[in-house]
Amino acid sequence: MLGISKETVHSLPEVHYPGRVILIDSAAKARDAVAYLMKHKQIGFDTETRPSFRKDHRYKVSLVQLSVPGECFLFRLKKIGSLDGLMSIFENPDIQKIGLSIKDDFHSLAKLCEFTPAGFVELQTFVKEYQIADNSLQKIFALIFGKRISKNQRLTNWEAPELTESQQSYAAIDAWACVEIYNHLCSGNFHPEESPYHIDDETAMMLQSSVGIHLPIKHGDEAGSDNGGRPSQAIVESTALNGMPVRREDEPAGHDSTDIKVKEKTGKQTRKAAAKSKSRGTSKSKSSVKAKTKSKSTSKGNSAPKRRANSKSKTATKSKTTTSQPKPKASAAKTTTDTKSSKVAKTPSSKPKKSSKKVSDER
Repeated sequence: MLGISKETVHSLPEVHYPGRVILIDSAAKARDAVAYLMKHKQIGFDTETRPSFRKDHRYKVSLVQLSVPGECFLFRLKKIGSLDGLMSIFENPDIQKIGLSIKDDFHSLAKLCEFTPAGFVELQTFVKEYQIADNSLQKIFALIFGKRISKNQRLTNWEAPELTESQQSYAAIDAWACVEIYNHLCSGNFHPEESPYHIDDETAMMLQSSVGIHLPIKHGDEAGSDNGGRPSQAIVESTALNGMPVRREDEPAGHDSTDIKVKEKTGKQTRKAAAKSKSRGTSKSKSSVKAKTKSKSTSKGNSAPKRRANSKSKTATKSKTTTSQPKPKASAAKTTTDTKSSKVAKTPSSKPKKSSKKVSDER
């Protein structure tokens, strides 16, 4: 696999846009430009968005770049006011649109207008057939052409009243470079084995895993290559985004993406508040548990005297029982005495009988 470092890219000579840049800043100009572009079979595609340096704020798409041989059209969306004409290009399967990381562009455009893309080629997927592991336009262009695309204008204001020449050139290069890469690879003039930028498989896998779109690429006989080694149309059109509606995921048309971010922030705040209340509830329940435990321990403390009293009463009862225990002994003694006395009583009774006998004899 092929890959190139940032340091190597920065050491390469800078590329300049060779064509003419045409600014489209009104609805009338947009209609004429769309009518002209509809006659072309291949268009380079890209978008630019004004950068926001705040987390809670994001702008909508500012610029759409469409490149054809010799010229590039820059559509200033806020000044045009409608995307209807551009959507007729984006949804046309007979016009091949070539871009890089187009999924992000689609979802940004869908915030303005829902559409069903057709005829798009994703370069990040397409270049993998040529053993290119890198994913950025700058690095892919450097690997193939040995030149550097400057990114100095990327974070400039794309909604400024007037775009500078540097901004216009930068925007045009991004759309133009996509077509240049695609056509050069299809021509068969690029030979990966001759490239000096070979990297190990582990690094290549890391680079590929960073791509936002993962699509199956056919190889060998399965690909059915035609046109003198060119990849088949199945590979060229191997983006799963074609024919699938790109729907607005956030707020409906007319709402700024700021609202979306604010909504997300509010959601986060709500979740944080819920978490806080939950933690409060937990701490409350913990404190109630503590209070219960405390009251329990208090009640235990209060019940201690009772227990002592009970133990005292038990002791008293025990002592009472102990003191009353000699009585049965006394009664037993009494019983013994009674028995003895009864025995004594019995013995004298026999004596009187004898005496009575004597008396009777005397008589």
